Amino acid sequence: MKDTFMAVSVDLVDPGSPWGSIHPRYKQDVARRLILGARAVAYGEKGISFQGPFPTKVELEGNIMIITYSQKITVTHFNKDVFEVCCSKKKTACDVSSSGWAPAPVFNVYSNIIFLTTENCPDEVSGLRYAWKDWPCDWKACPVYSADRVLPAPPFVVGPQGSGRWTILK
Repeated sequence: MKDTFMAVSVDLVDPGSPWGSIHPRYKQDVARRLILGARAVAYGEKGISFQGPFPTKVELEGNIMIITYSQKITVTHFNKDVFEVCCSKKKTACDVSSSGWAPAPVFNVYSNIIFLTTENCPDEVSGLRYAWKDWPCDWKACPVYSADRVLPAPPFVVGPQGSGRWTILK
């Protein structure tokens, strides 16, 4: 949507919160991220980075999945299960809550590209998701951030289209 923004807070969990871990008591970090969006979108300030990296292209070559992001990234650690692939006997997409998902570990990173292995998937790879758990990462410790390590990449789900291209599922 035009002239809108959001603050991704998937890395701001608060396990001690009396309102549940997804309702952190400490709102300052969310406010800082919203301020960046307001400065860039509402006030038109140039040069403000207000969105974390978002995948622009996903390619599958053999058992290697290549994710290209919208900006340079920092990978803080090679978490073995934050990326998952949908394994299907037919090339049909998995339901996001189904059990057909297998870990797709990161094995290399270059600038704005992440390389995953799909060797844990014995069948056809028919989907990819990132940070698709109730608690995908610890406090300010998601695997993928902007290059300056301020803004986390948001969770996403992608699947192949008829042409073999992979696109973001909305």
